[in-house]
Amino acid sequence: MMQIHNSNNFLLNLSDDIVQEFESVSKSKWFNAGSYVAYIGDRRQYIYQTIKGNLKYCAYDSHGREMITAMITAGDWIGLTEVFSGKPAMANVVAMSDVQLRAIDHRDFDAILNRHPIILRHLLQIFVSRFDFVYRIAQDRNELTLKERLLKLLFSLSRDTSDIRASQEDLAKMLAASRQALNRLLKELEQEGVLQRGYRSIRVLRPLFEDGTDQL
Repeated sequence: MMQIHNSNNFLLNLSDDIVQEFESVSKSKWFNAGSYVAYIGDRRQYIYQTIKGNLKYCAYDSHGREMITAMITAGDWIGLTEVFSGKPAMANVVAMSDVQLRAIDHRDFDAILNRHPIILRHLLQIFVSRFDFVYRIAQDRNELTLKERLLKLLFSLSRDTSDIRASQEDLAKMLAASRQALNRLLKELEQEGVLQRGYRSIRVLRPLFEDGTDQL
């Protein structure tokens, strides 16, 4: 599961005048928790940036079971891959909470890119980082225990807040694990004083790794 954590907010690296161009063609859209922002097979009309709230990318395995392949938080963009590949969306995008999005028509987005090629360098860096992250996730599944992968996931989700708004079912789907196995591990971590479980939420009570990083 990829945690997109403000890592693809390319606006942070652009000059104020270019950012203003994006602002001038942006529309604000709101979606309630549980709403679908995009569906598998969609051709993107809009590219979205998350202003408030959390979303998830969902796909399905060969048995029809839902998998959460990425989580999206404030600052992150939705639809960049489809715009550059020209292919339909390969995952649903679902609001995990009430969300506010910046929406930009893909034609306006293309026009700004054509006027400012420097943006492409920042986008290339984003795609390379994503590829590296996906590789490390695959490596973790081969080398780490489920408990170690859970700790890394909780660390990633709690970078900005100690309160993680996600159900145990969602966490299990992110880790490709059974809910029963995840529940046992969460109970174990709660007994160790690492976290406190709530309704569709988890509160992290102390640093998950001694050196403050996600390295095991």
